[in-house]
Order: sequence, then C-alpha cells, then structure tokens
Amino acid sequence: MVFGAGGFLGARICALLADRGVEYRGLSRSRSEPHRRCDLASMHPYALDTQIGMYKPTVVINAVGATFGEPADLVRANVIAVEALLASIRDNAGHARFVHLGSGAEYGGGPHGTSLDEQTAPRPLGPYGITKLAGSELVLRAQRGGADAVVLRVFDAIGPGAPASTLTGRVIRDLRSRQLIEVGSLDVWRDFVDVRDVAEAVVAVALADAKLPPVLNVGAGRATLARDVAGQLFELSGQPATIVDDAGQESALGAPWQQADPTLIGEQLGWSPKISLDQSLSDSWAAPA
Repeated sequence: MVFGAGGFLGARICALLADRGVEYRGLSRSRSEPHRRCDLASMHPYALDTQIGMYKPTVVINAVGATFGEPADLVRANVIAVEALLASIRDNAGHARFVHLGSGAEYGGGPHGTSLDEQTAPRPLGPYGITKLAGSELVLRAQRGGADAVVLRVFDAIGPGAPASTLTGRVIRDLRSRQLIEVGSLDVWRDFVDVRDVAEAVVAVALADAKLPPVLNVGAGRATLARDVAGQLFELSGQPATIVDDAGQESALGAPWQQADPTLIGEQLGWSPKISLDQSLSDSWAAPA
C-alpha cells in the first residue's frame, strides 16, 4: 500500500511498482483515479483500520507529507498522519514492513564540504524539518519496539513534474508563466537527487528480504549551489527572464550547506543514483506543464 500516491514522490513510486509488476494499492488525500481517497490526518481510525485490514499489505510505504504551510498543517501531515498509520499497521498488519519517507531537512546542515551520514545528530531548522523529524522519531520508536520499519531520509528530490514547492518546480513555473523567477536565497548548497532514483531506492527497500538499518540516506552525495541550478534551467529555457532572489529569506531547509552520505544504502542494497543533475534538469524542462 502506498499512502500519498498522488504526490510527486508517491506517483513515481506507484509507476515503478506497476512497471515491475508488483501488486499495490495507492491511496491519496485527493480523489484521483486509480487511487482511493484517504486523508490520514483527518479520517476516523476505524476507516483506516478497515482499509488496511481489507488489503492486508506486506509492505506499507508512507509518502504523505507537507513541505510548506502553517505549523498546524505541518504537524497534521508530518506527525499526526504518521502516528495514525503506525497505530493501524500495528493492529491490522503487524508483519508488514513500514517504509517511511523522511527528509534530509531532519539533519539541518553541516560545515561546508562535509557529508551527513545516518549517525549525524539531527538538528533541524524551521517547522518543516522539526515536524519531519518528529514523524521519523515515531517510526524509529516503533522499530525499536520490534516493528519492521525503515526511515528513508530523502534529500532534495527534483525531476519531471516537480511541484512549485521545490526549487526546480518553482523556477520552471516562473519561467513558463512570466519570465520572472522569484525565489528565496539561491546562495545555499543542496544535494539534488532525481525523483526516479528516489523511487528506485524506495522500491529496493520495500522488496528487500534482509533486515535493514533503521535509517538510510537517499541522496546524490554531491551538493550543488542552488543559484547554479536556477541558472541551468534559465539556459535550458532559451528565453529572457529576470531572477529575483531574497538573500535574507530563510530557505525551506534553513541551512547553507547540505550534502548526503549515501554510502550505507549502497552497501545494503547496491543503490546509487543513476540520473545526473544535468539530465534531471533537462528532463524537467522538457516535461509537459
């Protein structure tokens, strides 16, 4: 079962499962075929129990989450939804593997030039990182209690279809609509990883037979200056535009430098990103609006 199947990450995960011939059921907060409607933050526990009890999944993937919004909205999507799902799985599908999509924002940042591995103490900055960490901590508590649960800390996912809540999605939207790019600070370094590579990592974790570490990083292992990414999209557009960035505005992740160390997931599952940043940006610009 894939919760958040209608989102940027969830949709790619579902597409990959279908391509691999893996039977799955997608659930989404919005009613969108072929997925069933399911709002984890607001639905009655009995309704959720009924869904999970009906399908009796062997794996549950949680791709639900909110990046922006009021603090209460972030708590509902990133914490309350996780708690509801964990409780229902415990009571109705106790042997299912739970794959939770966390975020690199849970770490906060690190000194320039360093990498963040799974042993790095989380120090998130801002409501998004804090609420994502709270949700992941609920999963890790369940794992310590005996649940088969894994947190994937996904760094900056980009690629075709990226929403406006991401840097590349916002830049592409602005380039296509008004030739004026308005973003926060571009003087931050982020580890950009293509959504298709993220989906490969999630499915590899979901289908692995072996017991896995409780936390795995999913990133390219290379930080890139956000200004350079915006500049590459500007060049791909081949059209005049003005970039207006607010150097004083806090970025979504709140840290000047973030770079993943994805060594562990490579050792455990043989995963490594296959799609280069250049290819990801080119495919993103070429994708239908």
